Amino acid sequence: MPFLAFEGPAGTGKTYQLIEEVSARAPELLGTGQRVLGLTFMHGSRRRLDESFASKAAVRGRGHAITIDGFAAHVVRRWSSIAPAVPDFTQFDQVCDACGMLLERPEISRWVSAAFPIVAIDEAQELKPCRLRIARALSNAVHMVVAADEFQCLEDHLDTGPFMEWFATGNVQYLALVRRTRRQGLLNAGVALRAARRPVEGVGLRIRYEYPAQVKFSVGHALRGGAGTRAILVAPGSGNWANELVPQLAAGLHSKTQNIPPLPIAWETSPADEVKRVAESLCDLEEQVESVELVRRIKILPDAPIWLPSLVTSVEMARRAHGIRLWRFSELLSLCGKKANIHRAYGRSSQRGIRVMTIQAAKNRQFRDVVVLWGPGIPGSIDYQRRLLYNAISRAEHNCTVIVRTRFQLQQEPFI
Repeated sequence: MPFLAFEGPAGTGKTYQLIEEVSARAPELLGTGQRVLGLTFMHGSRRRLDESFASKAAVRGRGHAITIDGFAAHVVRRWSSIAPAVPDFTQFDQVCDACGMLLERPEISRWVSAAFPIVAIDEAQELKPCRLRIARALSNAVHMVVAADEFQCLEDHLDTGPFMEWFATGNVQYLALVRRTRRQGLLNAGVALRAARRPVEGVGLRIRYEYPAQVKFSVGHALRGGAGTRAILVAPGSGNWANELVPQLAAGLHSKTQNIPPLPIAWETSPADEVKRVAESLCDLEEQVESVELVRRIKILPDAPIWLPSLVTSVEMARRAHGIRLWRFSELLSLCGKKANIHRAYGRSSQRGIRVMTIQAAKNRQFRDVVVLWGPGIPGSIDYQRRLLYNAISRAEHNCTVIVRTRFQLQQEPFI
């Protein structure tokens, strides 16, 4: 059956329209025990989709958002007995391809539609072939609503042609009015980058090179004070530069003419980095730790992540229920990974203040004020760099400051 789709630049309300359409159709299409299935790619987007479902009376308590990889794994495990081959569940592309193959069988797609007559897919522009296969198969059995913007795809080597060909077969409604901001400099820069032209400074947007000694002060001035959310977005290859600036901003900056008080700023921690740090703090690579000693070390660990108490529960349960008394580093690393992933999927972040993250991690999010650190040597094509810069600038509601690390960069794409 034909699906409904919303397409448009960042900030035009694609997700909003998707949720509105789902809410309008839910009373008509949802029967007893049936729910809306929301599919997206990252857990942050999944949480926001869940929150959107909860905000609408028509689907409150009847929406279920999940990553498309998680959905694929569930389908493949449920129907593994008839799958041509059981994939390696650590290889997400294999799992998605197997799921698409299963959903092409009418009895399995009807099984999904019996529970989820409505399927909403957000951020669909990054549907690579194996995931596109899932969407194609489901669209034949459910009422599907899709939101996408091909220009916001940040997979440099992904051919979006197959997706756009399928996307064009739907009832596509194009959204043109950007609602995220009214700041003309931000709006003009978005239009320019999408048209392969250079972004120009204007109201709400500054693009500049600063002398090395002044960079930290410029970032501090752009982020200090004011109400609303603030973030530093880091381009690929600029992580070391950000690592130099963040501790200085957190400690406060002083000179003869400038004063920046300490800012509440920290990296938005990568789960993999956090897991490795915790495991290495608790157990050496060649060590075996008694469970009682391990619990003691966990309880005194400084800068403990919010999911750490669940690690204590699991270690104590393993000792009482299964007699596991010794832990190797590899076993502890695996357990920490599971706990961190569960928290990332279903927990809530305790981070406050100014967030520091990669441009990719900021997708589908918005902040009042944004600083973009754009260092040299960003990999990928010129088109990919335009997309990166567009995604960074379009996260801002009020002000965006783009700082390049070398003056020469202002004479290169995507700034010319």
